[in-house]
Formats: sequence, structure tokens, C-alpha cells
Amino acid sequence: MKVRQAVKHFTLLSMIAVGVSACSSTQDIEEQPSQAAEIVEPIIEEEVIDEQAEVVSAVINNGVIDIPVLEDAQIFAEFSDALPAVMNYFTSASETQVIEFYEQAFGAAQSQERKRERLTLKYHQGEEKMRVVISQQNNKRQVDVIIESNS
Repeated sequence: MKVRQAVKHFTLLSMIAVGVSACSSTQDIEEQPSQAAEIVEPIIEEEVIDEQAEVVSAVINNGVIDIPVLEDAQIFAEFSDALPAVMNYFTSASETQVIEFYEQAFGAAQSQERKRERLTLKYHQGEEKMRVVISQQNNKRQVDVIIESNS
């Protein structure tokens, strides 16, 4: 057992000695040959503008899914790590206020349907389809926002 410890210590001391000798140098900075400064011209890349207008997602920014919600939202479920993404919350805003909020966020609804006292608004923007479902829950509105890939 003592031989193993001695070998470990010797190995450790050897490594330290090599490290110290590598760090210490006998050459002075003045003795080293100097190099002429090289002037490098900056490279200017011109941005290529696509002729077609690119539609930017209202909810995905640099891979992060950000589902817009009303200011007083009481979120009770959020699954926004990947598509399809879902956000469920309660709000005291009126149905009209919720509709106006999502029109500002997503633009005009592609379709609107009312079934079993639930209003479903469907939007399409960029590569995503958005669905907003508004329903009455006691004195509040429940808002369910579903974001799906268009493909």
C-alpha cells in the first residue's frame, strides 16, 4: 500500500515540476523577434433582402413560444415548451375584450364558431395556426389558446 502512495506522490510531483518548468522561461520579451502589425480591412457583409415578404410568427421568437395573455390572466395550465402549445387561464375581461385582444395579437380571425356556449376563433399567421376558445365560467371567462404548426 505504501508503494502505491509513493508512486502517486512521485507522479504528482513530476507533473508539478513539468508545469513549473513550462511556465518559467529564460527568454526575455526583448529577445523575441517582433512582428509587424498587420492591418486587416473589416469585412462588410451586405444583407440579402428576399423579394417575398416574410411572415413573422406572432408567438415564436428565436425558438421560444410566447403565448399572449390578458393582463389580469389567472393561468391554470401552460404547456409551451413545444408545439402544439396550450395556455389556459381565467380573466374578468368581457368576451368582446378578449376578442379585441387576440385580434391585436394575431390579426383578424380566419373563422369564428359558437358551439355549446363556447366561442372558437381561428387564426393563421406564418407557420402557425392559433385557436382561441372563450367560455363563461361563473363570473369570469375561461380562455384556452392552442398554437399548432401549420404543416
